[in-house]
Amino acid sequence: MPAVGRNAPRGTSHSVRTACRYCPGSCGMIATVGEDGRLASLVADREHPLTQGFSCARGLQSAEAMYHPGRILRPLKRTPDGFVEVGLEQALDDIAARLRTILDESGGEAVGVFKGTQTWKNVTAHHTMLAWPRAIGSTRVFTTITIDQSAKQVTMRRMGFWDAGKDRLGDSDVQMIVGGNPFVSVAVANLTYDPVKRLKAALKRGMRLIVVDPRLTETARAADLHLQVRPGEDPTLVAGLLRVVLERGWYDAAFCTEYVGPDRMAALRSAVEPFTLHRVADRTGVDPGLIERAAEMFAREARRGIATAGTGPSMAPRSNLADHLVECLNVVCGRYPRAGDRVTNPGVQNPRRAFRAEVVPADREWERGPFTSTGHGSLFGELMSGVLADEILRTDPGRLRALFVNGGNPAVALPDQTKAVSALKRLDLLVAVEPFMTPTAALCDYVLPPTLQFERADTVSSPHYEPLLEVPFAQYVTGVVRPPVGSEVVDDWYVYWALARRLGVGLTVAGVDLDMERAPSSEDLLAIILRNSHVPLERIRSHPGGHVFDVEPAEVLARRPEAVAQFDVMPPDVAQELGEVAAECTRPVSSGTDDFPFRLTVRRLRGMMNSLGLLQPGVRRRHPYNAAYLNPVDMETLGIENGAGIEIEADNGGRIPAIAEAEPGLRPGCVSMSHCWGGLPEDRLSYVDVGSSTNLLVRTDDVVERINAMPRMTSIPVRVRARAAQTDAV
Repeated sequence: MPAVGRNAPRGTSHSVRTACRYCPGSCGMIATVGEDGRLASLVADREHPLTQGFSCARGLQSAEAMYHPGRILRPLKRTPDGFVEVGLEQALDDIAARLRTILDESGGEAVGVFKGTQTWKNVTAHHTMLAWPRAIGSTRVFTTITIDQSAKQVTMRRMGFWDAGKDRLGDSDVQMIVGGNPFVSVAVANLTYDPVKRLKAALKRGMRLIVVDPRLTETARAADLHLQVRPGEDPTLVAGLLRVVLERGWYDAAFCTEYVGPDRMAALRSAVEPFTLHRVADRTGVDPGLIERAAEMFAREARRGIATAGTGPSMAPRSNLADHLVECLNVVCGRYPRAGDRVTNPGVQNPRRAFRAEVVPADREWERGPFTSTGHGSLFGELMSGVLADEILRTDPGRLRALFVNGGNPAVALPDQTKAVSALKRLDLLVAVEPFMTPTAALCDYVLPPTLQFERADTVSSPHYEPLLEVPFAQYVTGVVRPPVGSEVVDDWYVYWALARRLGVGLTVAGVDLDMERAPSSEDLLAIILRNSHVPLERIRSHPGGHVFDVEPAEVLARRPEAVAQFDVMPPDVAQELGEVAAECTRPVSSGTDDFPFRLTVRRLRGMMNSLGLLQPGVRRRHPYNAAYLNPVDMETLGIENGAGIEIEADNGGRIPAIAEAEPGLRPGCVSMSHCWGGLPEDRLSYVDVGSSTNLLVRTDDVVERINAMPRMTSIPVRVRARAAQTDAV
């Protein structure tokens, strides 16, 4: 099948093998380019070696976004009379001049970046955006990772992690998913690509599936066991599972002796001792027989397979504790590759490395600098997005004065939306690399429109996501079509190179100092980033439809004599928090919550990923707004009919409108809504047009994780009442 790039001739129709880059799924697609040079259609590539014909609706309808009438095609500058178009180089000149003033007055730490989800999927933008703050002497790097599932990173650095990775889906006898729905959301643990087909195939060959979720989700319907836990009680449930496993002797004693040690095992046993089946069942609302059966199915009847926490527990109260306990299940059951096991994906785009049967020791990097004014440190080199607004709202000389947003929408993604928007407005300079007038873009001083995914070169999956693949796959994708005629869009990375050049600083990408006189191309940057890849970039390029490479096999090597680290399964701070949960279990579940008897839980919607998809007509036809799902019994009690307008109020005083929809599989006492909807609070737009922002109900002054400033963004205490149909503004 012929490849077509930006320089493809017009006047002929072309079919091009490419791939979607909206999420880590890397779904293979065939793009049809019409005679007018525009992207006419996208269909799933049935011959794609990784995804074999799978693609979600969001990806298949992404051509709608490319030619959406609201797409920004030329740079915009804010004036007293609103936005006006300005040439790219003029915009960069203006931004650089304003930056120079800020840097001269306050130094590099006054300038920060917010790297959104879409930038993570853009190899050149990802690396260049991280190089940019280093070039100007700033450590103010914030991303969506620290406001989504940062608990996983906390666990790795508080407990330690296995150098050779975890058990793969293809080898698993069991899978436990706590608060995740890969049939809809895709990105859950080892189900990041083609999840439906791969999970169904695993179940067909006999793998057992356990799902813990307040909803009977699409994934839960396929499970062998569904534990319909009360929202926010995941730590209680998993502590109970651990107690059963340890008490019954269903753990891997040899593995624990070598890689945990008797003292830490004793500490774990002591910490979970209060979580008896009766107490856990009473607190979680899950039948004790089901809890015991889940422990037996996971630990006694299986030898391979992992437990993993999804968005649910990662955004709920005590998210770090929940993730830590889930990983403790994997540790005590020894769910990691051992010496001599085959490594199915030794890597393609990353340098080849050794995989060893040893623990990478805990490293509490947040206890070192840099720190924010709130006292929070860093996590994998990033500051905590939960306190980004606080850094802007500081009144001392160290406040954040300028922010660059790339591929994200913090005006709706950050907690306590009112506070977040107020902070963004206070910046001296706000710049977004953004193709649409999102709520964040509407607050900006400059909006710089980027090329979209089918207009630029890239590789998929991105090198940093490669460990999530079970096979050594990679695909080089070129630009399928040119940007629209008359546009002035630019590959994201160019913004940071051009600003560095204007400021007279060098930019070092992936360890290579860039030429600051002549701009590189995207292909040049890919060559730099992948210069040490296991498979050379030229070989990857030679397979335009993607390829599973026949790389030299690798196996897990034995532990080195000097590698004496063990899993710290129950450090003192985790033990203290689990003790607090144990004390809570002695009190009635409803204690102190009668004024707010429901729990608002977030959910994923098919075709949506955070705020991405809101501008795609095909997606919005399926989801015109983020409905509030309730159990029919609760709706009857409240006197609310299906499709009726309701108001949801939280304990922070926030209120949002919604339309109620019945969901029989939802646990009573819950309200389930998708997050990252809505516009700016002051715009008071119609709910039926933009939905509601659940972040208006999130507080940052209470129920916040100590390490990573992760607030309670799900399992929020709320009350629900009917509302007048005419009061639907948000």
